[in-house]
Amino acid sequence: MRQTPLSTGADVVFTDHLTPEQPTIFFFYRPSSTMEQQYFEGIQAQLKGKPVGLQVIHLKTGEEPIAKKNEIVTTPTALIFDRRGRLTGKATNPDELMMLARQAGDVARIDWLTDPADPRFEALRKMGMPFKSPQQIPGIMRTMSLKPEAMAMVQQLAGMMHFADGALTRRQKELVATYVSALNRCKY
Repeated sequence: MRQTPLSTGADVVFTDHLTPEQPTIFFFYRPSSTMEQQYFEGIQAQLKGKPVGLQVIHLKTGEEPIAKKNEIVTTPTALIFDRRGRLTGKATNPDELMMLARQAGDVARIDWLTDPADPRFEALRKMGMPFKSPQQIPGIMRTMSLKPEAMAMVQQLAGMMHFADGALTRRQKELVATYVSALNRCKY
């Protein structure tokens, strides 16, 4: 199956050509090489039916602006981007390429804190959140981790509504929550 190349050497802004909500592979190769053409066809076959975008860059010499800018020193080479447009890695062999494509596909749809040096993590800690690293934030709360003030307010509300006695005792609330979670097959 022939695929129209995204570029034949001119520079391209990759983020303008990402497949929405999917990893995207930018595949550099020399179509004049029978071996590289077969390599590309093998990659196409492996990706068929998978939720991965594929963009092709045809090179003649490897001295083209797009090759130099992206440090492509050998062909075929692939650059793999995750669904958020972040470079996952560079691969020159099919196994490595497919592994990086799988990793790029495993990126969560909703972003959250992962870096302990992120100032938002320190803001959470200053608000009294007891986490020593972003990885300790429970999954159910991670979607709020990029907005520390919202996360703190939800925690405060949960404390007032769930963890304090009111119309129901805390014990009764825990029983109701456990039962509802079991009905929904939710571990929380």
